[in-house]
Amino acid sequence: MKKLLIVIAVIIAAFLVYKFAIKKNKPPKDKPVPVAVSKHSDPFNQSMEAVLSSYYVLADGFVNWDSAAVGKAVLSLQAALASFKVDELKKDSTIYETAQYPLETAKANTATIAGTADWTARRHALHDLSDALRMLLLTVKYDQAPVYWQECPMAFGEGQSGNWLSNKKEIVNPYLGNKDPKYGKTMINCGENKMTIDFTKPDSAQVK
Repeated sequence: MKKLLIVIAVIIAAFLVYKFAIKKNKPPKDKPVPVAVSKHSDPFNQSMEAVLSSYYVLADGFVNWDSAAVGKAVLSLQAALASFKVDELKKDSTIYETAQYPLETAKANTATIAGTADWTARRHALHDLSDALRMLLLTVKYDQAPVYWQECPMAFGEGQSGNWLSNKKEIVNPYLGNKDPKYGKTMINCGENKMTIDFTKPDSAQVK
């Protein structure tokens, strides 16, 4: 009987050691990562993605100094801007009204690019278009993918910078490109990331 009591006491002691020492010191399980849910509808996001996709193709046309590609891409971008689901923003009148200016500015800039064959005028319009789309992305808090705001410090000559948007961190300069009359392709990677527009995660830094 005495031996049985000793065994029971040992078992109880072992249980208490496990409960209050070993189990207590176990690392906590990782908390589940919250699923990012878009603030916008699928049609709205698709319309924004259509704008960005057309814009990126347009920028590639500038990189390659390809007038035909630029002309084709800007028509695609004009159609995407015309179809942009801006009316969804009416549920917040402030955001809706704020979005009007960059949206209309972007439309005006694409019209400039489409309406001239002058490469310098087109490049200046690309800069203004890029800034308008950046303002639009920030206003609507586009949350489907990060977008990088990049800058060339000599896009229009020494000390005259130009900016553009990209879906990748790598610098591929649409202002100097790979066929620049003065630099050739040596300045294709001239520039730097100035801002990351990122609303993809609930707890992420939205603008870095």
